[in-house]
Amino acid sequence: MLLLLTATLATTRGAHADPATALPGKLDALLPEWGLDISQVSVYLRAVDAEEPRLLVNAETPRSPASVIKLLTSIAGLDILGSNYHWATDVYADGEVVGGQLQGNLYIQGFGDPYLTTDAFAGLLRALRTKGLIAISGDVVLDNSFLAPPEQDRGDFDGAAQSSYNALPAALSVNRQVTDIHIYHDWINHSVGVYTEPPLTGVEILNEARLVEAPCAPRYHNPIAGFLPATESAGPKLRVSGTFADACGEEQVGRLLLTPEQQAAAAFDALWRDLGGSIGGKIRLGKVPNGARSLHRALSQPLGVIIRDINKNSNNLMARMLFLTLGAKEQGAPGTLEKSRDTISAWLGQRGLPMPELMADNGSGLSRETRISAASLGELLSWSYRQPWMPELLASMSIAGVDGTTRRRLRREPIAGRAHLKTGTVREASCIAGYVLDRNDRRWIVAVLVNGRDGQALGAWRGHAVHHEILRWVYRGAPL
Repeated sequence: MLLLLTATLATTRGAHADPATALPGKLDALLPEWGLDISQVSVYLRAVDAEEPRLLVNAETPRSPASVIKLLTSIAGLDILGSNYHWATDVYADGEVVGGQLQGNLYIQGFGDPYLTTDAFAGLLRALRTKGLIAISGDVVLDNSFLAPPEQDRGDFDGAAQSSYNALPAALSVNRQVTDIHIYHDWINHSVGVYTEPPLTGVEILNEARLVEAPCAPRYHNPIAGFLPATESAGPKLRVSGTFADACGEEQVGRLLLTPEQQAAAAFDALWRDLGGSIGGKIRLGKVPNGARSLHRALSQPLGVIIRDINKNSNNLMARMLFLTLGAKEQGAPGTLEKSRDTISAWLGQRGLPMPELMADNGSGLSRETRISAASLGELLSWSYRQPWMPELLASMSIAGVDGTTRRRLRREPIAGRAHLKTGTVREASCIAGYVLDRNDRRWIVAVLVNGRDGQALGAWRGHAVHHEILRWVYRGAPL
């Protein structure tokens, strides 16, 4: 759904005082060498202390920003929810606890915690044991009703249904729905060891990997993890095969093996029994009934910390969970894409940031439909720089040559450590946006969106080449 605002971009942005409209330096000549032309590139550049932009190239053209759209999601979250917002995971009971036994059902209600790690989930269960609960005579009921079920399947975007970046939102997402498969040299048993995080009851591990005495090189070291879904006659199986060189360290592979509900259920059962607890009934989906009594509430890290994973590491699921939370908090549960898009649209209007071209889709950039212009991104970053939560936003971005998605970019150049950026890459787009400190210690707002032509697989390197030339020029002070 297109997010349309009645005001025009000119209303807020005003008439620019003749900013430059040509690419700097030799970029015009270099574009054909990279298989690009000027129509595929949008640039916005403005000093944070300037009233007008320095450079505008195709700045109003709607383009696919890929994961750069996470900046919009993060900024809206910081401004609407606050940097100290915490997600809750609540536990209820509908019966009495007598002698450590709950005579009834236990309910776990998720509210979209984007980072309910295995450790955090285990901590929740330890808290229940510490409060005296040992046995559950009834069922364990998982309540996912805070967010509406997704309208797509994990593999719809690119066919990679087991890749962790394709996880879809669920109100109760344990370990980001990822099963981390650990493969290691088991020195005690002189074999290959395998375990999963979280531990999963009902998932059989078939360990067929061979340990070989060899250096850690690909010709000797090739462990393979595969998943066999459940059938009518057998449960799900995780098969590990191949060879493991004894000189290698531990391998970790993240996969989406189970549905969010299956993973939460399997993890609860394994972790609860590991703590000495028992379950008399089954683990199922449902809702917390009226009258159920609260046993425990676990809180997430604050949003100001959560957005570091969203932006530095470009975590799609966490961005999507934040995006849906905005709609659910503003318009009521269950959170839906439509509610969140409407919430973003209304918020932009209230803040005087019209973006008539905006299509936010799911807020993560893992989408073929998302569109925004470089000018909209630039004005959003300019406005954000003057907000009280600006330090949290800046700290959430990848630092060029240092960490996150830009840790290997420009790391041997003077600009390393001086550019806080959000990157975005999909098949048809390669983009950056953020803040750059030049060699004179003046800070600039920069947005560069490079999109492929219709049917062109852009190739990230083309976008990177454009980004780097512009970033180097900005570091020199953006001389015209």
